[in-house]
Amino acid sequence: MVHLFSIVIPHHNIPQLLLRCLDSIPDTPEVQVIVVDDNSSEDKVDFKHFPGLERKYTQCIFDKEGGGAGHARNIGLRHADGKWLVFADADDFFTKNAFDTLRKHKDAPQDIILFKADSVDSDDYTPTERHLALNNAIDAVLSGSLSAKKAVLSKPVPWCKMFRQEYIQSKGIQFDETMASNDQMFVAKATCWAKEDAVAVDPDILYTVTTRKGSLMDNWGKDPANYLCRLEVQIRYNKFVKAYPTIRQEPIIIILANSLHFGLGTFFKALGLVLQKNALFSGVGFKKIVKHVKLKLKQ
Repeated sequence: MVHLFSIVIPHHNIPQLLLRCLDSIPDTPEVQVIVVDDNSSEDKVDFKHFPGLERKYTQCIFDKEGGGAGHARNIGLRHADGKWLVFADADDFFTKNAFDTLRKHKDAPQDIILFKADSVDSDDYTPTERHLALNNAIDAVLSGSLSAKKAVLSKPVPWCKMFRQEYIQSKGIQFDETMASNDQMFVAKATCWAKEDAVAVDPDILYTVTTRKGSLMDNWGKDPANYLCRLEVQIRYNKFVKAYPTIRQEPIIIILANSLHFGLGTFFKALGLVLQKNALFSGVGFKKIVKHVKLKLKQ
């Protein structure tokens, strides 16, 4: 059976949140759901009653390599047969009318369509601000002040986007199998390689992204290894988008300065990486530096 949508969800040790995510997805023939479990612990997951096993159109794949979310997503890509690829994180969920919104675009000529999001705390559902940059970018596209491509790259994550599978396969695009930022280059390649008129936006809210203690996002400012991985990916991202002058790069020197938060040991590791990659002044512009300095002085 060839499906209309393939939903790829990596999972690790959060079965109750995965169940919440699955409950937001209809169990219908047009929607193929692929859950890839990334070597979860038997102490935290009851594999005999794993979320999704009871669903007719959900495939659960149990991978024991422990390769991380990017590895899990790549496994999902190999099993996806839908016309459109949609990605979700196990601790997030789709909005009530999300699949009506997706169906509106089932025959769209574009290769990438970007949607708005909402964001809440995963535990108590209080509103957060993780969605604001994305939604503001979509509003800018609709007002004519920003291109759709730049809006996609304002939040280079796979959620809130639908990708034509034929296009992704034709370009051989896969996720990085890194401990953090595994999705940044996937989105960058898919977006930059697409034609200008092959990317569109929709102002409807498709997805609710959550903030959760212990998540990779939460560890961004706490784990030096996570930080160093994100730095390495950002250097590669800057190098890649350099061929597309209208796409914004992040100043590596500012990211390097932020490594002092972790102590001198991490700073010198980060400095070594930056110098090795000849990336000290990657993404640097005078106005960006001045703006950053002013912000630091206010803090």
